[in-house]
Parts: sequence; structure tokens; C-alpha cells
Amino acid sequence: MKDLTFLKERLIAHRGVYNSKVIENTLPAFSKCVDKNYIIELDIHILKDNTIVIYHDYNLNKLCGVNKIVETLNYDDLSKIKIKNEYTIPTLEQVMHIVSGKVPILIEIKDLDNNSKFEEELVKLLDNYKGKFAIHSMNPFVIDWLYKNRKDYVIGLIVLNELNFKLVKKYTKKIDFISIYKKQIPFKFDKIKIAWTIKNKDEYLKYKDLCDNLICENIKDYDIL
Repeated sequence: MKDLTFLKERLIAHRGVYNSKVIENTLPAFSKCVDKNYIIELDIHILKDNTIVIYHDYNLNKLCGVNKIVETLNYDDLSKIKIKNEYTIPTLEQVMHIVSGKVPILIEIKDLDNNSKFEEELVKLLDNYKGKFAIHSMNPFVIDWLYKNRKDYVIGLIVLNELNFKLVKKYTKKIDFISIYKKQIPFKFDKIKIAWTIKNKDEYLKYKDLCDNLICENIKDYDIL
């Protein structure tokens, strides 16, 4: 039986712990999670050379000022592009090395191609990782692939809109939890519910008893557990 208790034991830091000086989804943001003992939530893309990297958007423009799609680049090219002219976009392997099982990792797969290459490359890394982790995605293909090929993984469906709502019932047997947009709470589901994204103390107090855990920003303002 899968051990799911880690999903509820501590708050989840959305893209790491970051502020005006530390940028989201960077190695310093994840190091702060380890220091503060928070679960790390991060977003992954796969590059042309099959390197898996941590970045939220599909386009680099917002944080890097470069109008390029992440997945169209190789890592050699991507490593020359800096976030806010300072941070290199990290690889998942780098983050796993820093975390080294000290805190759990919640991984969102940003998969658009549905050709299984992404998932195949991802499990090559995760199969040998000693720490606790869970994977979630909005993409039903990801859920299907993981359920078929890695039933021992902790798998979740991200729920945002009507399409996702319809998938919850269909995929209940295949998933261990849902990550649900906070404005859709309360939401009836018999397994673990994680709400996103909590941004202040008022939201924390509103949702903390309605879900099993919360994906949070600005945690230091309301971490009163």
C-alpha cells in the first residue's frame, strides 16, 4: 500500500520559498524549502535533448525577457538564458541533488505532446530517487501513462475547470489525490484534497480545514501550525 501521509504532514511551498530577492523555481528558492521543512511544489518541462528542467510558463518571456518556448531549446542554449539576469534555470536532477530526500517534492508535469517521451525520461530519474515525491498534472494522458507504467508512484489530478471536474470521477481509481483550485472548494472527493494557491493569512484560515493540505505562497506570513 502506498504511503500518502507525507502529502499532509507539512505545508507545500508553491514554486519554492521566494520573495523580491529570491526568484521562484530556482535553486535558492528550493534550498529555503529544505531549511524551513516545507514540501516543494515545482513545474517541469522537457527540452529537445530530453533534459528535464524547472520552469512554470511555456514561454521564457515573463522571467527571462526572451520570447522563446522552453521545450524548443537544448540545455546548452537554455543555460545561457538567465532568470532576471541572475539565475540559471535548474534541472530536475540538480533539485533532487539539493533536496536529497530531506523534504518531499510535488512535481507538476507540463506535458503538451502526449507521446510518452517526457514520462519515460522522468521515471529514469525518479526510479532511483530515495526521497518522497508525488506527481500531478492536468493532462489525463500523464495520469494514464503513470497508472499503467508506475502504479507505485503517488499520482494526482489538477482540477481547475469543468473538463477537469468531469475527469475526477473517471480517474478516481487511478489517482491518489487531487490538487484543486481554491475557489472550487468545497468539492466532494473521498481521497486527499490539496488546494492551490493560498496567498495570504486570510486564505490560509479559510481553506485549512476544508482540505488535507495547501499549496502556498508567502508562507512566512501565516505558518502557524
